[in-house]
Amino acid sequence: MIKESLELSLDSLRHRKVSSALTILGIVIGITAIVSLMSVGEGLQYAVAKQLEAVGSDKIIVTSGSDIMSAFMGEGLKEDDIDMVESENGVEIAFGILMKSISIKYRKENLIGQVIGIRSKDTEKIFEQMKVWEMDSGRYFKSGEKGIAVIGKRATENLFEREISIGDSLYVKGEKFRVIGILKSTANNQRDKSIFIPMEQLRDITDSKDSLSMIFAKVSDTSRIEKIADEIEQELDEEYGEGYFQATTSEQMAESVGSIFSIITFVLGGIASIALIVAGVGIANTMFASIMERTKEIGVMKAIGATNYNIMEIFLIESSLLGIFGGIIGCVIGFVISQIITLFAGSFLPVPFETVVTIETIIMSLSFSVIVGIISGLWPARKAAKMQPVEALRSD
Repeated sequence: MIKESLELSLDSLRHRKVSSALTILGIVIGITAIVSLMSVGEGLQYAVAKQLEAVGSDKIIVTSGSDIMSAFMGEGLKEDDIDMVESENGVEIAFGILMKSISIKYRKENLIGQVIGIRSKDTEKIFEQMKVWEMDSGRYFKSGEKGIAVIGKRATENLFEREISIGDSLYVKGEKFRVIGILKSTANNQRDKSIFIPMEQLRDITDSKDSLSMIFAKVSDTSRIEKIADEIEQELDEEYGEGYFQATTSEQMAESVGSIFSIITFVLGGIASIALIVAGVGIANTMFASIMERTKEIGVMKAIGATNYNIMEIFLIESSLLGIFGGIIGCVIGFVISQIITLFAGSFLPVPFETVVTIETIIMSLSFSVIVGIISGLWPARKAAKMQPVEALRSD
């Protein structure tokens, strides 16, 4: 009987193509949102984990202001603060950087890119002791050197139309710099597209005087890292006033990203839920319309021996098919959207980002769409099953 019920359900859907398509559309929207959302969530978790691994669990990042944008403005922190952070009990090494978005010229191409200034006396700390960045080829600049630059791996390949090589010259705000080294790729997409030059020269070029964007510190005991971060923040508060600086561990940064994603998940999850509820109402309305059109057919089936269960089975299969078709289409569209997000996200996010569509996501989404279809079709199916044959046959 199931085979016959399936054939009847498919015939009914083919007979009402437009209404069936509109009903399926609601399921498609909801499932597309779920698949896209979960793929972004999986991707973000992976990206944050990679970023945490790259930075290391023994690092503290000190920034000025209450948000990350203040760091890019290069305001607040001073060079003396590096020594203060490094003198804190439990801190092994500390160094500062200055970040500026300024004009960069290579051959005949001009663009606005990120230039990072590092004190030339700190390069040994960065590359040899802390290993924040590693050289892919060439070398890093040393104390006293000027007019030289180290560039990120992605900067060599993607920043300009022609690939940058060691020995080539760049112009940072009109000032000439010769490339002497290329860094290995890291989990930080934005950093990989940056140009690194001596901080003293970047300050002269941008008239930044004594300002810093960030201070990185490596601790000797990771079990005390949060306490050390609090002590650094307290020292800065005493020096400059409360609330001007924040000292954050790499794990705290990951937690912050997780909190932001939780809010996004809640909002988008709500939208997806509303879409599925609307789709469920649409399925119920479609099923009621189908029952009205097939009242005599139901009467005939009951007259020749069809049971209430048989009638319910037909209409539940029909509503389930609406859910299945909507779920399959939604999963396909959701996967396509997730790939589009991956394609464009790298241009906007500071870390390499790739959405992840797992088999668990597909199974859960399809199951969800089928459940919505069954629940939405349950009431109409029961109504059809309770019809009396004589009354059904008399209907117009």
